[in-house]
Amino acid sequence: MASRIPIRRPRTAGAENETRSTHQAIQRGKAAVSRQTLSKPPSEKPVLVASTKSHATTSISAVEVPGSAKRKREALREVTDRNRSRALSITGKAKAGPSDGRKIIALPKKSAAATRVTKENARPVAGRSLTAVQEAIDVDEDDGPSAKRQRTSSVGPEEEAFVAAELGSASDDEEEADPDGDDWEDLDAADHDDPSMASEYVVEIQEYVRQTELKTMPNPKYILSQPEITWAMRALLNEWLIQVHLRFSLLPETLFLCANLIDRFLSTRTASTNKLQLVGMACLLIAAKYEETIAPAVENYVIISEGATTAQEMLTAEQHILRSINWDMSYTGPMHFLRRISKADNYAPHTRTLGKYLAEIYLLDHRLLGVPPSMISAAAMWLARLALGETTWTPTLAHYAGYRESALIPVANVMLRYLLQPIKHESFYKKYAGKRNLKVSVYMRQWVLARWPESAKVDLALDLAALKHDNRLKRSAQLGPEDDGDQTI
Repeated sequence: MASRIPIRRPRTAGAENETRSTHQAIQRGKAAVSRQTLSKPPSEKPVLVASTKSHATTSISAVEVPGSAKRKREALREVTDRNRSRALSITGKAKAGPSDGRKIIALPKKSAAATRVTKENARPVAGRSLTAVQEAIDVDEDDGPSAKRQRTSSVGPEEEAFVAAELGSASDDEEEADPDGDDWEDLDAADHDDPSMASEYVVEIQEYVRQTELKTMPNPKYILSQPEITWAMRALLNEWLIQVHLRFSLLPETLFLCANLIDRFLSTRTASTNKLQLVGMACLLIAAKYEETIAPAVENYVIISEGATTAQEMLTAEQHILRSINWDMSYTGPMHFLRRISKADNYAPHTRTLGKYLAEIYLLDHRLLGVPPSMISAAAMWLARLALGETTWTPTLAHYAGYRESALIPVANVMLRYLLQPIKHESFYKKYAGKRNLKVSVYMRQWVLARWPESAKVDLALDLAALKHDNRLKRSAQLGPEDDGDQTI
C-alpha cells in the first residue's frame, strides 16, 4: 500500500543558529556568539520534547540532541516488516543512519531509585466492583458551575407541578432491565448456519474477553510514579497519535490497543518527556503489527515524526516495551464490546458512530482509565441512544452489554463533563466533525450545550427522568405511530 505521506526535510541547526546570531548582533549590538556554540552538524535531527510538570501548560518544542560516540554495529533490520521495499520506493532510497557518528539513544533503563513504584500503585486493576470504579472516576474532578439543566421545552411555570408529578410516576413505573434476566432475545440463533460467526462458542468467547479486559487494564494512578509526565501530556500524545492513526487509515482496534500499551508500559516503567513520543510511536507500531493485515513500514513512522526518531530507536523501543508488558497482547478493547452491543441495536449507523466518538474520550480523559473497556462501550452506546432520542435500555441491550442502566450513569457523567468543557483537542473533534463520521461531534456538542451550561458538573441520576420525558414528547410530536424508529442527525 503506497503511502501518501510527504517527505519533509528538517531545517539544519547550523542555518537556524547563524540567522539568530546575525539578528542578535544587529539588534542588541552584542558580540557574536562563538561558532562552536552556534554551529552543529547538519545531520542532527530535532526531537520533540514535552514540557515538565512545573509548567502550567503542556506544549511540544524542538530541541537539539548533542552527538555522542560512534555506534558499533549497523541497525538491525526488522524481519517482520513486509512493507520495507514499498517504503523505500516511496522515499527514493533507504534513510541512512546518522552520518556524524552519533550513537543511537535507546529508552533509558529502569533504575532502582528512579523507577521504584509502590506496590499499591503498580498493581493492575482486576476484579474491581462498581463502587471501586466509581471511586476511580471521582478522582481529580474539579468543581464546575451548577449542573442545573437548561429548559428545552415550552413548559410554563404553571405546569411545573404537573410535569414533576408525571416524571415521578414514570420513574416509579419504569423497571430497570436486568442483564442476567431471561427476557432477552437470542440474536445469535440466526448465525448458527454461518461458521464464520462461531455462534456455538459465543458464551465462552464473551467469558474469556471479560477476563482478559481486567487482566490487561493499566494502573489508573500510574502518573504518581512518573517524575516528569502529566495527564495533560498523555492526552497531548494520544491526540497526536489520533492524527497519525487517521493518516495511516488504521483500524479502530489499533488505536485503542496502542493507548493500552502506552498506559501499561508507563504503569511499570518511568519515561522522560523527550522519550514520550518515541514510546507512543513504538506502541502504535506494535499495535499495527498485531491488528492490521498490512502494517505501515518503520520508515513511514520515521518520516511522519519529521526526524524526531530513527528506525533503530523504534526497534529498540519496541523490544523494551514488549518485555515490560511480558509480551502479553491479549487485550480486548472497547470496539469488541461496542460491536456486540450494536448488534442488539440493529446496527444503527448513527448510534454506532456516536458510540465510537464517546468511547474514544477514554484516550483523552484519564478519569476513565479505571473503567473496564466493556463498561466504556456500554456507557457510550447508552448515552448515544439517549442523545438520539431513545428512552429505554431494553433487556436485550442490557444482556449484550452486561450492565444495568444505573451502573452506566457514572461513566456517562464523565463523558458529558468532558464534552461540556471548551474544546481542547481539535484533532479529535474534527475527526468526527466530517461527513464520513456523520458530524456526530458537532451534534453531540450542540446537544449537551442545549441542556447544561458549559463546564457544568453533570449528574445524570438527577436529570435522567427529565431527559427521557423530553425524548418522549419529541418522539410523540415528530414521529408517527407507524414510524420504523430510524434515527437521523
